[in-house]
Amino acid sequence: MRDKAPAGRPSERRPKSRKQVLLTGIIASVSGDSSFDCTIRDLSETGARIVAAKGAQIPPAFYLINVRDRVAYETGLVRSDGLEAGVVFRKTLPLSRLTDPALGFLKRMWLAKATR
Repeated sequence: MRDKAPAGRPSERRPKSRKQVLLTGIIASVSGDSSFDCTIRDLSETGARIVAAKGAQIPPAFYLINVRDRVAYETGLVRSDGLEAGVVFRKTLPLSRLTDPALGFLKRMWLAKATR
């Protein structure tokens, strides 16, 4: 049985606690044909809270590139509330070890953002 949260705060449902961060991210379509910037606000081993620009449509499945840590995550959308979304990581892909040519667009997107 789960403990009740203090009054005014919802109970924590995540399996792992998230660390508050402020990181540059890139949301890339699964096919690699489109992308846009986002901000990663909370991060854990299993997911993140992200904020996208006004008008951005966050797809149900995509790659999230963490520019600072040189890693891409295969993600699924858990919740979306306007500009903010919660995502779960299905797979972690360190960009330095990425060898699949079909995912080469992830390295190219990271490099374009990291060198600015």
